[in-house]
Amino acid sequence: MASLASVRWVMGRLIVLTSCAMLTFMSLNFLRDSAPSSPATQPKPPAPSPHRFAWRVIIPFAVLMAAATLGVLTLLIVLLGADAPATPVTIVIDGEARQTDTNAQTVAELLRDFQIDPNSGDQIDPPPLSPITPDMVVRIDRARSVSLLVDGEARVLWTPLTNPAQILASAGVTVEAGDLVLLDGSPADVNMLAGWPVPVTQIAVRHVMPIIVVDEEDGSTRVLMTTRETVGEALFDAGYTLYEADSLSVALSEPVVRDMMVTIRRANPINIVVDGETIRTRVRGSTVADALASAGVTLTGLDYPIPAESTPLIPGMSIRVIRVQEEIVETDRTLAYETLYQADPELEIDNQRVLQPGREGIERTRIRVRYENGIEVSRTVESVEVIQAPQNHIIGYGTNIVIRTLETPDGVIEYWRVIRMYATSYHPAALGGDNITATGRTLVKGIVGGDPRITPYGTRIYVFGYGFGDIQDTGGPRRIRLWVDLGYSDEDFVGWSRNTDVYILTPVPPPEDILYILPCCALQ
Repeated sequence: MASLASVRWVMGRLIVLTSCAMLTFMSLNFLRDSAPSSPATQPKPPAPSPHRFAWRVIIPFAVLMAAATLGVLTLLIVLLGADAPATPVTIVIDGEARQTDTNAQTVAELLRDFQIDPNSGDQIDPPPLSPITPDMVVRIDRARSVSLLVDGEARVLWTPLTNPAQILASAGVTVEAGDLVLLDGSPADVNMLAGWPVPVTQIAVRHVMPIIVVDEEDGSTRVLMTTRETVGEALFDAGYTLYEADSLSVALSEPVVRDMMVTIRRANPINIVVDGETIRTRVRGSTVADALASAGVTLTGLDYPIPAESTPLIPGMSIRVIRVQEEIVETDRTLAYETLYQADPELEIDNQRVLQPGREGIERTRIRVRYENGIEVSRTVESVEVIQAPQNHIIGYGTNIVIRTLETPDGVIEYWRVIRMYATSYHPAALGGDNITATGRTLVKGIVGGDPRITPYGTRIYVFGYGFGDIQDTGGPRRIRLWVDLGYSDEDFVGWSRNTDVYILTPVPPPEDILYILPCCALQ
């Protein structure tokens, strides 16, 4: 069958070559015969040449022979093609076999019949230029894309390979024990790659890298072997505890680079007691003020810390924040007014009236009260101000003396004052026989005892039922302030114990000897 196909191919090409030769020959002959001569050299009509006659005979004959040859060859090709059977082959695409008959001469022609580009990178066995033979098995493993990520660098491979070890080898990537390999997102042991049972489409390789970590807190230096992508992940895997206030020489998100150095600068551990809570934290800075700022504790107004803000930080230090509040408290105190008595010449004696009502004053004190952490610690007087002065209460007492007369059983009396008093009586026998008064007079009827501040010695009075009397004695102490003690001898004694009007008779004493305001009767 291979020889038959070869004959067909050779004969086809002979037909083409013969046809081209005949057409070329005929074209040249036509051009030669049809070329005109110039008029100057144009000869007279000659006799017919025997050679020209020969060409006129040969050319038609040659054309006829070429046409006959072309027809015979065409018929032969048709006959041969009709009798030539197709070649049976088996084509296996990605492990799926299919038997077919083909007239293709080479593997490449066979692939084109199946619309497969032999230059696509697919693995083809036998090679595309191999001739087709009966019962040939053509294997095609189509190339596919494999995502490859090596130490953060990504690329896409087109390969017919499915085994991860082979794919990595074809890409020039080596892996060793300790390297991190992810196949389609799942971790895989490096020693298991060659026998991986399923095709992979994604391969990630992270080679183990050394980094140097210096912890300034204890001065330690460690070399970490890590396959992590970032510094933060590598430190976490190594068991390093980092606090928010700690600082690193590189960012936690920085990609890991082989032999890179990472320095950890630890923040100071401190306790901050503030607002009733204890905050255990780590802070950066060198002073208490730096620590408070780093911890987000704000001092406002009069707030202050213990120790002071300028105190250098010491690891393990306890800082207490005192919240200070101040308020101004106003207190009012009543200022009492005074009651004053003022002579009123228009008002009759023993009468009183209010000339000016009293009004209390107001004294306002401003006190600054200081609280520390909600507890009062001090009070400071800021100011004292009288916002309303007291107004004295002024009472006018009468000094106008009016002399009047009165008809009595003892005759008409002339008096200038009447005082309501409690009257009692006494006689010598009641005094143990003593009948001498304070002024040295003998106690008989008409001698009267009284309060010399109200009724001075020598004051003449009149009492209905007793008659006239002369103040010459004082008597003993009495609870009743307005009191008069009527004197008798033992023989004419009459007992008294009641209130009565006592008329103060003329003459009127000098003003300085008059008690204008009686003890019983002062207005308030």
